[in-house]
Formats: sequence, C-alpha cells, structure tokens
Amino acid sequence: MVSINLSSLNAERTGEYTSKDELFFDVNAKLEEQKRENSQVTLSFNLAISTKPNVVKYNTAGLVTLSGKPDDIKKKLEVNPKTKIPQILFTIYQHVFNSIYILSSNLNTPYPPPDLLHPMAEKIQILSNASSNQPSTEKPETAPAASPTPAAESPSAIPAQATEKK
Repeated sequence: MVSINLSSLNAERTGEYTSKDELFFDVNAKLEEQKRENSQVTLSFNLAISTKPNVVKYNTAGLVTLSGKPDDIKKKLEVNPKTKIPQILFTIYQHVFNSIYILSSNLNTPYPPPDLLHPMAEKIQILSNASSNQPSTEKPETAPAASPTPAAESPSAIPAQATEKK
C-alpha cells in the first residue's frame, strides 16, 4: 500500500507563454529515506518542475509511506533500468499531477504532461515493436512528450506538447 501526504504545493508564474513557443519541462526530484521498519518505509520527496523558456515553476514536497510485504516494498523502490527513475517516483508524480493541473488552470500557465517522466526513447521502442506485429500496451495516440531520459536526482529537459486552454 502507498500513502502520499503533501506538505507543500506551490506554483509561481515567472513569465508569459504563447502557444507558438516550444516549451520544455525541467524536472528535479529528490527522494530520501526517513524511516524503515520491517513492513513499512517512509520517504520524503521534493519535486520541482520548471519550464524553459522560464514561464512557470511548480514545487511540491511531502512524505510517501510504503507498507506491505518487504518484497513488494523493494519492488516499488527499484530503479527502472531504462529511465533510471525509481518506480515510486512515477506514483508520486501521478498523485501530484492533478494538483499541478489545477494550479496551472488558476494561473493560466502551461502544465506538464501526465507522462512527463516517461522518456521518448522508451515509447519509440514500444511503438516500433508494435509495427513488427508484437503486442503493445501503449496506445499510439499518446504522443511522446519526452526526449532525454530524466534521472531521479538531476534536472532534465523534457519538451511538452503545446496545449491550448479553453
């Protein structure tokens, strides 16, 4: 079981954005173990997302608690060899994405894509396998939103698809 508690969430508009500008999202994430027991691990996290050009910054922090069998906890903490990102970071991002989306609506700023942490190379691999008659779990209409592979504790530039708000 995963429990995520946010302690801070903020957004700051730092510039103006026009939909014709190409926009990249930089991600900087930090995970730090706070407490470990036999069937429970608590981690603190900080997730900072900013744009290039400089339009908006999103920051969130909190605690994530994993509880259950030690093997299940270990699996959630494992680093994906392709992305170099711990599996739990995907869960944390999915949890905070909705809040970031709401903040972006209020500030009238672009929001990062829901699949921000998934690198484009991994998706291209999946799509090229699909073209060779192998089954694919990825929907073709989910266009890749990332180019370089982000690391869990280092910034990365990730282009986002331009989205217009109505």
